[in-house]
Amino acid sequence: MVLRWLLALLVVATLLGLYANEYWMTRHLVLDGHAAGQQLNVVDDRASGGKSEARLEAPAGGPLSMHCEVRHGYEWPFCEMQIEMTQQALDLRNFSHIRLWLHAEGPSLDHGAAQIRVFLRNHNPAYTKPGDAESLKPQEVTFAPGAQPQPVELRLSQFVVSSWWAQTHPLPVALVGPEMDNIRVISFSTSGQVAPGTHLIRVDRAELVGDWVAPETFRLGLVGLWMFSLLGYLIWESWTVHGRLRLSMKRSRALEKMALRDPLTRVANRDGLNRALELLLQVQGEMSFPLSVVFVDVDHFKRVNDEFGHGVGDQVLVKLAQTLRANLPRDDLLARWGGEEFVIVMPQTAAVEAVAVAERLRQVMTRTEWPAGLKVTASWGVAQADGEAGVDAALREADAAMYRAKRDGRDRVVAAGAAASA
Repeated sequence: MVLRWLLALLVVATLLGLYANEYWMTRHLVLDGHAAGQQLNVVDDRASGGKSEARLEAPAGGPLSMHCEVRHGYEWPFCEMQIEMTQQALDLRNFSHIRLWLHAEGPSLDHGAAQIRVFLRNHNPAYTKPGDAESLKPQEVTFAPGAQPQPVELRLSQFVVSSWWAQTHPLPVALVGPEMDNIRVISFSTSGQVAPGTHLIRVDRAELVGDWVAPETFRLGLVGLWMFSLLGYLIWESWTVHGRLRLSMKRSRALEKMALRDPLTRVANRDGLNRALELLLQVQGEMSFPLSVVFVDVDHFKRVNDEFGHGVGDQVLVKLAQTLRANLPRDDLLARWGGEEFVIVMPQTAAVEAVAVAERLRQVMTRTEWPAGLKVTASWGVAQADGEAGVDAALREADAAMYRAKRDGRDRVVAAGAAASA
């Protein structure tokens, strides 16, 4: 479910991102000659010995217009309207195209529609001389505005270095070709097919257009987003699975522990004792022997249940389990064998020592305060196992000794094969 939601979210984010990159993450730079750092100029061929004359009209907030009277006198007559960057050159590498709303009119040698040339002039100290405008590298596109739908969009990749400039300014191979990183002048000029007469170039609006984030970079970022999101999901899924596994193992251990523990007295049950014995013998092996088994059975327990109720009987069993556990070494095993019967397993303990321990526990019971003011005693049976093969026999013998203690008068400790002690 989480993966489906993540994939859906990534798909939506990708589609929105692509749409936003195409339509919302677009940057515009208006070229009107009036903005800070921009200056309008007109030049014509009179500086080259020609007779053409250019005149500029550029009202604030209005279109930029250049009126030009082209006259014979120079081999390549021209008029040119320039927007010069006076404070800081433009780095057009972050732009993709220039968008123009413009109009041109005037006679041409081929009698076709009036053409204009758009120049992007780049400054580079490797070839640009201080104060020499002619040394700026001109990159141009020539077209007829009247033959194009408005606005006209020129991709910056369409601009090429003017052939006449390349012939007069030979450059190293590394500097050959368009450069867009340091544009000082953007200009609009009459074309090489211009004929004598009155000409007009009007620029209603000009703007550079680009993406705040290049599409290639943005798409690479989307790929990275997918990769990191899926990687994050895999890490999260792995952590979640391990967490579930840990919880499952914890619950399994808890259930196993519950299955091996008597729910009333909170000591081990018969299965729990068998499991504990297996682990003990696996870890200590023959070092566990001699091993003594002590059976404890509450005297007259049925009478307690009949006279005081099962609730008091349960309290007696809980109190007995607590008393035994509190007075046994930590290594000794204690379990409820069934009903009012308990078993104590004492590793590395001979029967003689086990009898002494059982006798001490019997005396502790006489000093213990029992529920409902009862006086509670128990019968004790002790047996010894000298090896792993003798453990089952010791359990049977201790059980038999405990029943012998009951027959001999209860409230006493009896060792297998020995007389009872009171």
